[in-house]
Amino acid sequence: MTFLALILALALRQFGGAEPWLHRDRWWQHYRERIAAHGLLDAVQLVLVVLLPALILSLLLAALAPLLFGLPWILLAALVLLFSFGRGDFQALVAQYCGHCERGNVETGWLYLCDALGADDLALASGPGEIDDAYAQLQGRLLYEGYQRWFAVVLLFIVLGPAWAFAYRLLQLYAQQAAGPGAARVLFVVDWVPARLLGLTFALVGNFMHSRDAMRDALMDSSRDASAMLGAVGAAAAQTAADGFDAGTAADEARALGALLARSAVVWVLVIALVAIAG
Repeated sequence: MTFLALILALALRQFGGAEPWLHRDRWWQHYRERIAAHGLLDAVQLVLVVLLPALILSLLLAALAPLLFGLPWILLAALVLLFSFGRGDFQALVAQYCGHCERGNVETGWLYLCDALGADDLALASGPGEIDDAYAQLQGRLLYEGYQRWFAVVLLFIVLGPAWAFAYRLLQLYAQQAAGPGAARVLFVVDWVPARLLGLTFALVGNFMHSRDAMRDALMDSSRDASAMLGAVGAAAAQTAADGFDAGTAADEARALGALLARSAVVWVLVIALVAIAG
């Protein structure tokens, strides 16, 4: 049933335009604000605003599973997956950035991408060394944005079930607004294995010989966060930013990273389909 729900969700996403109304998160924002008003510990708030809704959803799905050959479960699971995908249009974000760069407005494109990714700290880079370092971090955040929008969600949906994909999206929303470090620490743990699986996929669908050292370093350095790891492996696999930031190739490099994500998505859809058929 999980695979059927995945196919239904992807079909609705492709043809039905179901996401915009599902991505209205105001109901959850109101709930989070009411919980925050009580001044509870960060860990307690995290449990109440992320785990509790996921637990309620899990119980609802369990109640629907035996009804009408599982059809209500499949429909609800598909809607949950659509809700759990990232907000906004990733391809449009990359296209807008590339458009600025191709028109010669590289600084505008840089500031636009920093704002879209919540990377305002990188917008302050000024010296040559700072710019190169900030550019590498920006590439990592761009790849992480693509990762958290679909890969982590689909993997959790398939392996652990719809409620965990739902919890992951709530955790991402909470981490964007939480003042404490609790959500970031939980995200680090949750992202550790999925991000490295995607990094390995980057190496396989990109330049393997060029990226294998970066992948090995990422596997050996368990303290590296998902953004930095994906940036290092992705840049090596796509062969971007070999000499640091270059205004003339910024658009091409962004497209190369987007293409790397797209090829990885195709590979994983095929893997999931083959596993479902074999099972």
